[in-house]
Amino acid sequence: MKVNISGIGWVTPSGIGSGQSGEMFTLGPGRLPTLRSRLFLDVVHPRFGRFDSYAKAGFGAIALALRSAGLDQWTHKRTVGMVAGTRRGCQEADLAYFETVVSQGGSLASPNLFAYTLPGTMLGEASIQFGLTGPSLVVDDSDGHLGGVYAALDLIRWGFCETAVAGWCDKDSKMLNTDPQGPCGAVFFVLNRGSEAASWQWHGRELTRGTQQATDLVWLACKVLTDIHGNGNGSE
Repeated sequence: MKVNISGIGWVTPSGIGSGQSGEMFTLGPGRLPTLRSRLFLDVVHPRFGRFDSYAKAGFGAIALALRSAGLDQWTHKRTVGMVAGTRRGCQEADLAYFETVVSQGGSLASPNLFAYTLPGTMLGEASIQFGLTGPSLVVDDSDGHLGGVYAALDLIRWGFCETAVAGWCDKDSKMLNTDPQGPCGAVFFVLNRGSEAASWQWHGRELTRGTQQATDLVWLACKVLTDIHGNGNGSE
């Protein structure tokens, strides 16, 4: 099976960017920049301010990836899948919500926090915003930040969709200090079944799980950016 990567979007501590914009891509630990819906959309998203930072980063990277692929505008709903890989997910929002539940017997439980106690909430918001009706799921990111990409490739291979938005999303966490030096942010790709020459080709599992290439998200992102820009100057 051959898969084209037609778009990429990212939100990292170093900034935001996409395959169209030409910004340098850098991935690493740290705090994410202040995120507002107008950074990713032509209009203000009415609920974006209520998102937790995990959902903001994921939604933003998905929006940028769709824009770079020319899929951000729509009049009819599209069967486009979405898969996100994550380690921490929305667990920080879960714990913050639980603190409001245990206070005064649950009488102060926060409905705003409750709405974002599922790691897939950002996928639902993106589906509504961009008219996507394909399968969407969140997977454990134990496969070198590429679990979401692997799962999306399987969705395409099995015929659930011809196009999928797939990637990774995590944020720094004061409560869950599982990997303080691990990268933070979100990186999403738009994957299409196809055979065009300028594509990242996935033959079976050419990038074998567990190899350095398969476990290095930076390597994959740099290769994608190189393919999109057509030269070696699109990434670092």
